[in-house]
Amino acid sequence: MRRFQEREIVVRNFQKKFGRPPDLKNPTTFNEKVTYKILYDRRPILTRLSDKLQARHYVAERIGPEHLTELYQVCQLPGEIDWQKLPRRFVIKMNHGSGMNIFVVDKARVDLNSIALRLKAWLATNFYHRWLEWAYRDIRPAILIEEMLTEETGAMAVDWKFYAFDGRAEFLQVNLDRFGQATRNDYDRRLNRLHFRGTHHPNSPTDPTFPHNIDLMFSLADKLGSGLDFVRVDMYNLKGRIVFGEFTCYPGAGQDPFYPPEFDELYGSKWRVPRRYE
Repeated sequence: MRRFQEREIVVRNFQKKFGRPPDLKNPTTFNEKVTYKILYDRRPILTRLSDKLQARHYVAERIGPEHLTELYQVCQLPGEIDWQKLPRRFVIKMNHGSGMNIFVVDKARVDLNSIALRLKAWLATNFYHRWLEWAYRDIRPAILIEEMLTEETGAMAVDWKFYAFDGRAEFLQVNLDRFGQATRNDYDRRLNRLHFRGTHHPNSPTDPTFPHNIDLMFSLADKLGSGLDFVRVDMYNLKGRIVFGEFTCYPGAGQDPFYPPEFDELYGSKWRVPRRYE
């Protein structure tokens, strides 16, 4: 797709969400800067970060392989999956987009044909076409099968999302009970609660129990964000074991309003967008 067509579509999507076009000459809000990045940042590093397989190598280089999930298999086709060698519980995910995950809690009870059909559909999907997020466009699709991360209670692990600007994680988003009554809370680096909500989930009335090594999580997010104007680093913490989840270059595709909108300005103020990406 030509650049002017991309710009027209991305700007139109932004305007539908916010009731005005983005200011691309002088972006100030966080969502405007995400939109600016979608349209103008064409550095290959973004594709590497967005590819869940390549991102593992990046993380291993930056902070060490001990912060990665156990990877059981990587396949190009559903028929290549060796079900006999897999443990009882695991996660199947695609490397080239978002939301393409299958959580298998007992492989003896799954419908293998149904899974194969879903994986084939995902393999044929170019996630770029959803919101024109350039970093996904040229990722070669693959199937990753890795360990399932859970809390001691058996619940899915809490998702800790760090917003890193120029190698400093300034904000933390905590997603709780992702597959139940999902809630979201946000904090600054000192773990002060930020009183706003996003589009999709209400706030939790109570704060989570922060890991004893939360400072180390911030430090690791700093290292992973070093050399980048912005990236969101998602991690998990299992009884002190810090595990990388994924990178997100375009949170909400630049269409995730803050309520109240003053926080869109606050997050945007931490992001020094290069006037020319190279």
